[in-house]
Amino acid sequence: MNTRERDNFLQIYEWSGDWSQLPWAHEEPTLFLAELCTQRPAGTALDIGCGAGTDSVFLASRGWQVTSLDFVPKALEFTQQRAQQAGVSVTAVEADITAWEVPQRYDLVLDHGLLHNMDPVRYPAYRERVLRALAGNGDFLLLHWHPLYPGQPDGEAGPRRRSRDEIREFFAPELTERYFAREDFEDLPDVVGGGMSQAYYWFRRNPAHAHPEELLAQLAATLARHGVAPGPATEPDLALLARIVGPGRLGLSQRIIEPAGAVQAVRDWATAHGRDAEQLLDSL
Repeated sequence: MNTRERDNFLQIYEWSGDWSQLPWAHEEPTLFLAELCTQRPAGTALDIGCGAGTDSVFLASRGWQVTSLDFVPKALEFTQQRAQQAGVSVTAVEADITAWEVPQRYDLVLDHGLLHNMDPVRYPAYRERVLRALAGNGDFLLLHWHPLYPGQPDGEAGPRRRSRDEIREFFAPELTERYFAREDFEDLPDVVGGGMSQAYYWFRRNPAHAHPEELLAQLAATLARHGVAPGPATEPDLALLARIVGPGRLGLSQRIIEPAGAVQAVRDWATAHGRDAEQLLDSL
């Protein structure tokens, strides 16, 4: 981490009398977090850049074993104070995620706005740590700023804006998007670039990447179930293939696939994973 980046955060925390004065303070848990807690039992959670402590305390109050990680000591103080007030406990770790030796796998990894405040030179290390920390059946929640309009520049003080395609491709192929939401803000200070779209992601491990043989078998079975027969591919056949291998389906691609490119998308994916999909594609 460069000195300027670290000093900026240390100064912001020094200026803040309590957690509620932080620019990124939020009273409600990060979007998708409450829903996630209804879908799976409490387990282990890693809150990267825990900041004001809202999400760490929310999870701990619902029975999760929470590791709250931040490189700013005062962020950890805020988090522990709020946990104590709520009658729960968290494990506070003072560390930079890009240099941290991840000690275990976590059922949930959460980043409420750390990545978009990070020097891009540290992106590869961040990505490697997230993937190392996330359990095989784990969930990864991310808040990141998007441009409010195409080509919008970043503000002088950040955070950096990235498009949905850029975020999905950054974590591909290991992770695939499960849910996505965004809300627009137009009246923000010029120092942070004015308006932005605040985007929320819910990622999971990509079965297309982890289990290629199973995915090819599933793809073949799906085509057969829809009555796709050997022979020249019809437009409906290609449209079906494009739908089931795109984002949110089998996840071969993080981008929406046009029917004309569906066969090549499957071929490229299979080649990248050392698999032969020609027998499957011969049916199209």
